[in-house]
Amino acid sequence: QSAVRIVTSSTPPPPPPPPPGKGTKTEGTELYVATFMRAPDAGGLDYWVYSSGLGIEGIAQSFFDQPETQEKYPPDTTIGEFVDEVYLNLFNRYSDDAGFDYWVDEIYYGRITPGLFILAVINGAQGSDATILSNKTRVGERYANSGSTDTRCAEYVMLYIDETEQSVQDAFAYIDNGCQ
Repeated sequence: QSAVRIVTSSTPPPPPPPPPGKGTKTEGTELYVATFMRAPDAGGLDYWVYSSGLGIEGIAQSFFDQPETQEKYPPDTTIGEFVDEVYLNLFNRYSDDAGFDYWVDEIYYGRITPGLFILAVINGAQGSDATILSNKTRVGERYANSGSTDTRCAEYVMLYIDETEQSVQDAFAYIDNGCQ
């Protein structure tokens, strides 16, 4: 049996959660940030979460088949450059030496795929890293909900997000002002 939800405001209820095994908009937004250092557009995010038929692991893997990913990480990108880029995209910093060596070895020896590496780093965020990721995710979701498809804006709104609430509010204002 399911419970009846009583809505007492004029705000429409949020969309139902995705079926089990599917990714959420928050997870999809985190993948966009980690992989591309940009906010997702609504159409792309909705496709991956609701229409692709993939769970979050499949979405992460499928990102690497996309032209945007192949352009961002061409074949001559080293594993180390890739690891550095993901850490910078997510946390505005490089990994520590031990973490760098660990992830490079895991990817190099095929013990983890690049997509699953990204998910592991996202899921392992702690302290200020978790705060920065949360802030970038909030901004990314706000951008997706704005309906904008301006890729330059999607990139720009992520540039100055840090662990402060002010960075989030500044990005929200920029998005709400039509990226001006």
